[in-house]
Amino acid sequence: MWGQSDCNTSLLRKDRSKSVTTLKAKDIIARPLVSITSGRSMLEAARMMVENNLGLLMICDEKDQHIVRGVVSERDIIRSVAAGREATTNVGSISATEVITVKWNSEIAEAAKAMNKHRIRHIVVVDDANNPIGVVSMRDLVGERSTLRAILQSHDREVFPGGD
Repeated sequence: MWGQSDCNTSLLRKDRSKSVTTLKAKDIIARPLVSITSGRSMLEAARMMVENNLGLLMICDEKDQHIVRGVVSERDIIRSVAAGREATTNVGSISATEVITVKWNSEIAEAAKAMNKHRIRHIVVVDDANNPIGVVSMRDLVGERSTLRAILQSHDREVFPGGD
């Protein structure tokens, strides 16, 4: 689907009354999902990212908009352009088909650990039926001072081993 996908917007934005140790992935979803079909160009994807202030788009099936085929990040586009690919290249040819997810009710530290383990900057948040409901980015994690405190308080001190 070209534009915002159907998602439960009641899960958007944080409930600031929560204790830092009870923050869940759903609590830091800042924006609705935005999706694109695999046949669209990298240029179209980049424009959507700029317009929506996003770093990741869901790649949906051409015929069934509820089927996720992958994700494409701003880094995927930058790497492709740096490798000499044309801006008209279909995003489906550069997208990651293994979508890393975290359940909506997982602690934010789990999202951070998964992002670190897979060396990604965005993680897709899914509901109990594994339907995507949002994306959490490193920017979302770092933007919440309480998020970092919660990660350190509730888990190992070594959430992000190795520095960067």
